[in-house]
Amino acid sequence: MLRRHRDLPCLPLEVHLAELRKRLLVCLAALFTCWCLLFYFFPRLTPFFLWPYSRAMGEERLKLVFTTLPEAIMAALKATFFLALTLTLPLLVYQAWGYISPGLFPEERRFGKRILILSFFLVALGVALGYFVWLPVLLKFFLSFGYAHFEAHLRLQNYLSFLGKTLLISALAAEIPLGVALLVRVRVLSRKLLQRKKWYFMGGLYLLALFLVPGDFLSQILLFLSFYLLLELGFLLAKII
Repeated sequence: MLRRHRDLPCLPLEVHLAELRKRLLVCLAALFTCWCLLFYFFPRLTPFFLWPYSRAMGEERLKLVFTTLPEAIMAALKATFFLALTLTLPLLVYQAWGYISPGLFPEERRFGKRILILSFFLVALGVALGYFVWLPVLLKFFLSFGYAHFEAHLRLQNYLSFLGKTLLISALAAEIPLGVALLVRVRVLSRKLLQRKKWYFMGGLYLLALFLVPGDFLSQILLFLSFYLLLELGFLLAKII
């Protein structure tokens, strides 16, 4: 079982803040650089962004539209930002690990390295599932209601924002079991605590889903159930890693 305290030399608060600031600057610089590169190459990446829409529509060829002059640029900025944040998520995890690892015991660092390696794999898996599975399925589900009686004119900005958020949520959701497993191993979270505070956990998970997909009750319920299943998976991982 992991221990949560260690006798280390007490460093001044300024040292910790300086280290934290340095790592945050590295993350922000990487995010901004990745965002700029993705926005610059956005015209070449357009087929990548449109593939889930084409897959969902099948033989239907409904065009995406924009209604204001700057909307296309703003849509590209939003989509590339979410994608850049998704791509730099492993770096954020690595920097967080680099910040806390010096204060851990050797066995804790070994456990943390396993978590770190697994987190990179799960981020890639989450993005792949979001792009190849969830996006086409969700798009087809939402658009299918308009086939019989309505003519769909999906706005470009709404579609690209939905795509970027789905990929980001998929990557973040893939990290939930590892976070739960880590909290269980350091005795911050337990099955007894979950049962005792069940409704608080449920409310917190639904509030998270509400924040991620405001105004869409069905997506909120689906996301809430997904979060709960990932929470249970975290307890399982805590026993086997």
